[in-house]
Amino acid sequence: MTSKIKSLYLLSTVLVVVGSGPSCRPTQTNIAEPWTFVSMPDFLNVDCDYPQPGWEESLSFILTSVKKENPDFLLVPGDLVMGHWDSPDWQNEDTIAKYAERYYSAWINRMNNHGLNFYTAIGDHELGDNPWREPAKIAALAYYRGAFSDYLQMPQNGPEHLKGTAFWWRHKNVLIISVDVFEAGESDQGLIKAGVTGVQLKWLQHVLETNKDAAHIIVMGHTPVLGPVRKWSSSGLMIEEGQQSQFWQIMKKYHVDAYLCGEVHAITCTERDGIMQIAHGGLIGYNTRTNYMAVKVYPDKLEFEIKEIELLPHGDHLWQTKNNRPLERVTLSEE
Repeated sequence: MTSKIKSLYLLSTVLVVVGSGPSCRPTQTNIAEPWTFVSMPDFLNVDCDYPQPGWEESLSFILTSVKKENPDFLLVPGDLVMGHWDSPDWQNEDTIAKYAERYYSAWINRMNNHGLNFYTAIGDHELGDNPWREPAKIAALAYYRGAFSDYLQMPQNGPEHLKGTAFWWRHKNVLIISVDVFEAGESDQGLIKAGVTGVQLKWLQHVLETNKDAAHIIVMGHTPVLGPVRKWSSSGLMIEEGQQSQFWQIMKKYHVDAYLCGEVHAITCTERDGIMQIAHGGLIGYNTRTNYMAVKVYPDKLEFEIKEIELLPHGDHLWQTKNNRPLERVTLSEE
């Protein structure tokens, strides 16, 4: 079965190594043994029960493969569910509570039963999916964020208005920060604009300033900052200001090593200002490949390796609350 996994070394055949040079943060020399974490954005990006008939064998293979990496934890940079749980004709507080209980509980139980510790960023599908134009949908955002925070139980150390959706933690020699890139503001998506600004940006800077002794710094958020990036069955949400955004400039100032993101269901690795942006992840039930990334952490360097798994979605469509529906069966490719 392991032959169904294809390893991809970023930048063609070269293993990407991000090091902490002498001009960066001091290395904690008392942590000598390398350790591993895994990144897998957009898992699952579908409302799935547990177990999910027609899917579970393939999902089990994916998560068993992740577990074999012996990760200290799994990062999921957004889009855990389909999340189409609001409508102008529904009682949104009730429907969001109903489907959050069903589908977040299933997602969490699946991870727990595979023995995986996880940290999850919030994606657009955890907020009902883009765009955000109707008043009822804007009003529903508080219910969506509350459900994410209540069920996923992420650290409650973010800015006051984003408790449980923006957060940080230290693990061994690494600082990891998860940002909520879905801020109030006008854009082509309505009244939400992708970015990290204002109060959240000040919070981010404070966390970076007070953790300068970390050997490595990882930031995760759902949408890419740098473009262009490959896309596969994606609306392609981006932080429009890109490299010139205050968010990116703060990461540059504090020598962030890597920004991990999803959204686009395809792989693009881009280096700017000493920061490696890695956009990856898949869309199970729609696309024929998914991937995860194993990150090996040393005192003075990070090694990234992306592994792809070939899938075969087929059959009729799996029920979802609205019309965006994946295929009802997902099997491992025989190739």
